[in-house]
Amino acid sequence: MSWKIVLTKQAVKDAKKIKASNLKNKAEKLIKILQQNPYTPPFEKLTGILIGYILDASISNIA
Repeated sequence: MSWKIVLTKQAVKDAKKIKASNLKNKAEKLIKILQQNPYTPPFEKLTGILIGYILDASISNIA
């Protein structure tokens, strides 16, 4: 099963910085992992108008 990943405006801005800092491969690897199973890393359930889940993913943890 594949999940849809929606990027925030800030994530789109950060993507430009990632590209410039040669972390593109690590970021792409992380996104592929999240598409397959977003619940593998720690996640937090959101409530109220932000119903859903938030995931704080760090590129530094990806080999």
